[in-house]
Amino acid sequence: MPWDSNNEVLHLLLLLCRKKEIMEKEQLLKNHFLSLYCMVLADGVVSPKEMESLYNIGRTNYNLSEKEINEAIVASGTTYAIPTSPEECVKILYEMAIIAWADNNIDDNEIRLLHTYALRFGVNECDVPDFVNFLLDKAQNQSSEEDVIKELTA
Repeated sequence: MPWDSNNEVLHLLLLLCRKKEIMEKEQLLKNHFLSLYCMVLADGVVSPKEMESLYNIGRTNYNLSEKEINEAIVASGTTYAIPTSPEECVKILYEMAIIAWADNNIDDNEIRLLHTYALRFGVNECDVPDFVNFLLDKAQNQSSEEDVIKELTA
């Protein structure tokens, strides 16, 4: 088959678009992860248990290496991204609740941060206190993320 410059250009454009989509998705995941880091900082005390939880969630749920986690933390700002599905919202907020409980102590600042993120993620203002308490109770009892999502969507 003869070389067709139009096909080559189209192929290159498709590759670039896919790469851009992958990079955007990776950035979105890193932004979600940084929301979790905000929870670690919320009470003004960074406990080893909270950092351990953060790193475990980063590795397990976000497929980040320790190096990527360190780089994300060092480069962190206040950027956050709003999840695109209700399940994703619950997932991130529940991970924040897990981190809040990691040191076996819930601080008012951690609760306020969960409230703030719940509102940003579209939870009705009237429902936020009960929703946050639900997530904190589930995190304290070490419920699985899947069970929490099932219970909320049932």
